[in-house]
Amino acid sequence: MMRILLTLLGIVAIIVYAMLGATLMNDWAVVAASEMPLETSIADMHAAGQNYSTIPGFVFAALGLLLGLLWGVTTLFRRTVLSNWAAVSLWAGIITLGAPAYFFLSFGNLNSVGDTYFDWNSEAAFALEARLYMASGLAFLVVVATMMTVVIKATARKKPSPVT
Repeated sequence: MMRILLTLLGIVAIIVYAMLGATLMNDWAVVAASEMPLETSIADMHAAGQNYSTIPGFVFAALGLLLGLLWGVTTLFRRTVLSNWAAVSLWAGIITLGAPAYFFLSFGNLNSVGDTYFDWNSEAAFALEARLYMASGLAFLVVVATMMTVVIKATARKKPSPVT
């Protein structure tokens, strides 16, 4: 029962991360960086010959939803039960890889803001995005800690070979 609850919480965490990232790259970061309403920012970007697209945000959200559900199915319904450390490592790996995926997918819109407004506020956008990067950084530490724990336990179980 506990595994089911934790798996559901893990799925929700991945999906929330993906939805937050999508909303940031499509709306909030653009508004924060341009310091203008979204509609004005988009119109100014188009007038300056710069692109604005919501597709990267939707791709990020869809991938997050898909990975969250796949992780949940793998954790709960695999024929051979996935060990707890492997399930946690996979979950944390998905969250860890969210940061580089977010960076590359959000680059286009924020680059367009920077090319449109010479005095754009990149710090304001980063202040919003920092939560995603911190979550990914913490998840990376979970991956490292989990892997180190597995290696240490495996080493401790190993019997020393007799010295001749």
